[in-house]
Amino acid sequence: MIPDGKTDYSCISVQAPAATAKTSVESAKPIGPPHPDQTIRAEKAEDLVVDTPLYTATVSNIGGVLKSYRLKAYSDAEGHPIELIEQNAGNKLGWPLTLITGDPTLDEALAKASFLAQRERNRVSMEFASNGVSAQKLLQFDPQNYEFSFATTLTKDGKSVSHAVVWQGGFGDQSITPDPAKRNAVYEVEGTFKRTSLRSIKETQDFTVASAGVEDQYFLAMFLSPESPIPVKIGKQEFTGADGKAVAELHLSARMPDSKPLRVYVGPKDRQWLSTAEPRLVSVISYGWFEFIARPLLFCLLFIHSYAGNFGWSIILLTLAINFLLFPLRLKQQVSMQQMQKIQPQMKTLQDKYKKLKSTDPKRAQLQTEMMQLYKEHGVNPMGGCFPLLLQMPVFFGLYSMLSVSIELRGAPWILWIKDLSQPEHLFLPILPVLMAVSMIIQQKMTPTTVDPAQAKMMMIMPVMFLFMFLWVQSGLTLYWLTSNMVGIGQQFFINKYWSPRADKKLRDRSKSKEARDK
Repeated sequence: MIPDGKTDYSCISVQAPAATAKTSVESAKPIGPPHPDQTIRAEKAEDLVVDTPLYTATVSNIGGVLKSYRLKAYSDAEGHPIELIEQNAGNKLGWPLTLITGDPTLDEALAKASFLAQRERNRVSMEFASNGVSAQKLLQFDPQNYEFSFATTLTKDGKSVSHAVVWQGGFGDQSITPDPAKRNAVYEVEGTFKRTSLRSIKETQDFTVASAGVEDQYFLAMFLSPESPIPVKIGKQEFTGADGKAVAELHLSARMPDSKPLRVYVGPKDRQWLSTAEPRLVSVISYGWFEFIARPLLFCLLFIHSYAGNFGWSIILLTLAINFLLFPLRLKQQVSMQQMQKIQPQMKTLQDKYKKLKSTDPKRAQLQTEMMQLYKEHGVNPMGGCFPLLLQMPVFFGLYSMLSVSIELRGAPWILWIKDLSQPEHLFLPILPVLMAVSMIIQQKMTPTTVDPAQAKMMMIMPVMFLFMFLWVQSGLTLYWLTSNMVGIGQQFFINKYWSPRADKKLRDRSKSKEARDK
């Protein structure tokens, strides 16, 4: 029998009390000897609900599976706790925590088995025995973190059967439209977490790893091996959706360890909760190539938010700070472009001088030599207009990564129609992208250019391209870009007033007038 279990297997529906002391998932003891010669099964199907301060888990005694996992701290558009298990996929493909052995007949019997179940506070024990097959499952839920332990035994005709636990039937935030591009299998290899995207899976992949699981943009379900690495298989399943099209879902199985329970983390990709469950899990949060920029930006954003109290205004204040720091680069860029503008007539003369030569003519090298000499005479750096702009691009990509990955931004409102800065605007005509495109046009009109008129007209297409691109980008990133453009317009006005050729002329005229008065 299951250790510490009751002989009375009737399930009593009671609410879990508030935690008074931490219940470690390590406290779940291995399941004792099974009952190979008995028939043990429930008379009817029933769901056992474990309610903790952080989440509500629903375990079905049919198959002994996890049918629902709702997070109380994260809500959908209607304010209800979000569901992480896709119900339609679960009904058609099977549910998480199903046991498999590689024997189709035995696997089907285990999936349909009516376990005799008992719930005692945050502990659910289940037992089934029939036709020589005996299975036991024990789940110990931690009320103070998003994790639980999972222990099993399985025998057939009195002999132990090697088996694996499966996460199947879909995973992720069910309050938004699922994005296959953001659903991955995650596994740990030598202390580093690697990913296999749902889209890239063509056939089953085998690994031996210390931990493995599935994820979406903000949430994670991870099997954690108690000791040595365990064999893991990663694949995908498909079912027909309501629209008649095939829907793919991840299918991940992990070999159950023999000695200790398997720990399972199911919750947000939040640094605090991940580190509490397992310190190395923090590395699951990946900001990509620009992580060295994204992490400091997130730190600054959270610091500003601690005072502003609104992530929308925090993004605006962070953008102002970034633009203030980058203003010397912007100034250098604009001054360089103005210097290039001054020598455009001489450059045009040189280009006309050599334009009849073929591109393979050795004399064309003379054109480059004379242009470099022209740059040198006027103190112009031909890369001066481009290099500062290139230095600003990592900040943009770092912010994009930060807004895409950080769960702190999920469901964060700004004002009026902006209800979630981590999602695009859901309006027929999104307002922020339109304002952003208009600000780009104004900025282009104010900025000096060194390109010919034909190229200038082509540049006017850029705001239209950005408009369509930002229609599907997080509103938080669009807000950043719009604010940056507005700051840029103000800075450009300042530059044009004090550093433009007109400003130089006015300054010279004032100096001449003063000298004339002094005489």
